[in-house]
Order: sequence, then C-alpha cells, then structure tokens
Amino acid sequence: MSTEITIDLDHIKAEPKTSILEDQDFQQKMGMTATVLLELYRVLAASMLILFVPQLCDDHVCSFEENAQTGVDPLYNAGFTMNCLTLAAFVFMYYAESGRERKLIAYMDVNPKEPCDNQSVGNLLVTLPDTKRETILFYDKLYCRTGYLALTCFVVNTILSGFVVYKYYLDDQTTTTFITSVLFMIQKIADVYATVNTERNVFYSAYLRGKIQYNDVDKDKKTPVIEKTTV
Repeated sequence: MSTEITIDLDHIKAEPKTSILEDQDFQQKMGMTATVLLELYRVLAASMLILFVPQLCDDHVCSFEENAQTGVDPLYNAGFTMNCLTLAAFVFMYYAESGRERKLIAYMDVNPKEPCDNQSVGNLLVTLPDTKRETILFYDKLYCRTGYLALTCFVVNTILSGFVVYKYYLDDQTTTTFITSVLFMIQKIADVYATVNTERNVFYSAYLRGKIQYNDVDKDKKTPVIEKTTV
C-alpha cells in the first residue's frame, strides 16, 4: 500500500531570528524605500529639463511659469511634450522596478553559497508555488520593458531638450545646469541597463549596491516536499 507523507523541511533546524533589524527582507525593504525617495528629485530634474534649466526670455531669466508655457514655437512644444513623456516613462519604470524588488525580497534570498547562473536559479524557482514564480517573472518582464522604454525616452529627451535650451541660451548657468541634470541620471541609466540586460532567471537587485543577485528561494516560500513511502 502506498501513502503520501508531507515533510516540511523549513521547520527542520530552523534558526530563530534574534531581531527584526537582522532580518534580510526587512533591511532590503528599508534600503529600497530610502533609495527611491532619494532618486525622486533627480528623476524630475533629468526629465523636465526645459522647466529647470535657466533660459532667456527677452531681457530676463525665464521664470518657472514662463518655462512651463508652450506657445507658437514647434520645437519648444515638442521638447516640453517629450519632457512630460519621459517623466511618465520613469514613473512607470519605478512602479515596475519597486514591484519587482518587493517580490524578489519576499520570495527569494541572496545566498553566496548557491550558484548564480541562469540554469541553477531556474531549477530553484520550480520549488516556488506556481503563482509566486509567475509573479516574479511577470514583474521582471514588465521591468525590462519599462526600463528599455525609459532609456529610449531619456536619450531622445536629452537631445531634444538640448536643442530647446540652447535656442534660448542664457549664460554658463544654462550649460552647467543642463549637464548636471543629465549626469544625475547617468548612473541610474547604467544600472537599469545592467539589470534588465540579463538572462531570464538572473535577477539582479535594482537597489542593493554591487549588483547583488537574488539567487535562492526564500525557505518559508518553498512548496513542501512530498515523499512517497511504501508501508
């Protein structure tokens, strides 16, 4: 006669957590939140270049309200529209990025003892319930798509905005502010590209420094092991 015995390996030799501050998931979530908050300003400055870069209006420096006004100049209108589209693209990217990171934190771990290659991580993913595995893959694909969209918008917006602000060039402030605003996002853009340009099961963190990779499944999220024994 054959019977099925469910063995929950997660409770064997479990090590209690001494403090919430020592919990890997908690620390990762706090780090992600702090990073997102710090990046909000530079995203705004690097997207809305026409608003924040000093320009010349007749005989005076354009005010913020004047920079926000579109008029008869097609180039200015196109530049301002592209600014708005770029900001929207970054907002969508951050939505996907934070959602992906939350799911990776919840369902996976950073484990230097486990291999990090695509095949090995893929083999570990099958130990997750189907819904959790599909959720990770969904957010990862969404992040890839929104990441590439944001990268494209950033490049087009920088070029187009450059033509606009130099058409209304004020002085060295124009150049300094423009370059500084663009440089604000260069490192982020490079990080995004490195994160999304990977194989299917390679999940680099978008927020932990040093390109930390989630390469192991959270022990308490694994599907219980089913072993068959003959009685």
